[in-house]
Amino acid sequence: MNQKCRYCANCIVGDAVYCEAKGRTMSEQSAKRANKCKSFEFNRMDAFGDKDYQEPKPKQSRKDECEQIALNV
Repeated sequence: MNQKCRYCANCIVGDAVYCEAKGRTMSEQSAKRANKCKSFEFNRMDAFGDKDYQEPKPKQSRKDECEQIALNV
C-alpha cells in the first residue's frame, strides 16, 4: 500500500495541512504524495474529504488472457 498523509490519523486539514506526529505544516501536494513516514497510522477516511480509501484491484496475469497454440508439425 502506498501510504499518503491524507490517509493518516495524524493529518489534520483546516486552513493548513498539519501533522500532529511531526508537529509541522505541509502543502496539500505533499500530503497527497506517497511517502515512507514512520509515524503513519492508517485511517480509511480521506483528510480532505474527497474520497475514501479504495483497495486497488488485483492485476490479471497475461496467462488468463491468451492461449498457447500447439505446433504439431
